[in-house]
Amino acid sequence: MTYTIGDRRITLDENLSETDKSLILAHSKLFKYCLNNATSKFLLNVKKIVHLYTDIVTIYSTLLGKIPNYDDITRMTRNVRTNLSSLENELNNIFGTYISEGSHTKKANWEDKNYEHNVKRMSLMILDSAIESFEMIISNFNCIELFFNSFDNLKKLLIPFLFKQTKSILKSLHKAHYLYKLTTIADDIVSIMEITPPITKQLKKIEKITSGIERESIILETAFLTFDPSLQQYTSILLGRAILKRTIDERDCQIIKRREVCYQAAEHVVSIPLTEEQTSTLSMVQLMKYFSYLVLFLVGLFSLMLYRLLKVLVGRMT
Repeated sequence: MTYTIGDRRITLDENLSETDKSLILAHSKLFKYCLNNATSKFLLNVKKIVHLYTDIVTIYSTLLGKIPNYDDITRMTRNVRTNLSSLENELNNIFGTYISEGSHTKKANWEDKNYEHNVKRMSLMILDSAIESFEMIISNFNCIELFFNSFDNLKKLLIPFLFKQTKSILKSLHKAHYLYKLTTIADDIVSIMEITPPITKQLKKIEKITSGIERESIILETAFLTFDPSLQQYTSILLGRAILKRTIDERDCQIIKRREVCYQAAEHVVSIPLTEEQTSTLSMVQLMKYFSYLVLFLVGLFSLMLYRLLKVLVGRMT
């Protein structure tokens, strides 16, 4: 990673010149600025991903509500939606509700915030909730894909390649969580008087965390840019032309707004019937898999409720 100070580009290594060392000491806040700025962008991408998946789970739960005699998977999906909505509200409280590309207004002096006791703690809190939510989403999507693939008239309702991409997002969240668990000297750099080998090692550690967070942020942004257009087409073609029998305005197919299209489509569908012949295609092995995922989901949901209860209790005690 290269840092630019004025007209000079500096790379941290063992061969730093005295001029470079003097520049680093004169502009030592740069390392925390870059780390906090990378965090800001990363959390905004987490927010966009959460909005995207809340859209997806809203569509799935609404469609499942129209299928009779499968209340268990419908309740499961609604619980996931409730959990995601809670996380969505938490992120809205931090960053605001306006999520158009490039339109976020950063809070004043984000780069100046204390990293270890403010930015890092907030990031870990958000990631803890996001990881738990996406673990539930994966269990939920496993059940939905198994269920929908068993019926010809439901297969077309699936969003292609979604399960694989969701696993990639969860992996990225775990990597970011690991990086934020690392302890840094980001808040103490201003008191450094000399660039020694141990200090250089600590600065390279901050650099590693910063570049790692930037990398995971790009992964989340790529996932969003991949699936948001697909979901726009899904909303326009399936919910609009196929169900509502009309053309949906492009603006109404955008993130969050398309939930209203989903609700309108649901009003036009009394139920999604499944024939005897289709129902018989569900083998005992498939049903066992389906119920095993349901059990895993319920265990995860109970763990999340217990975790949040303990967090509230600990907060009251402190």
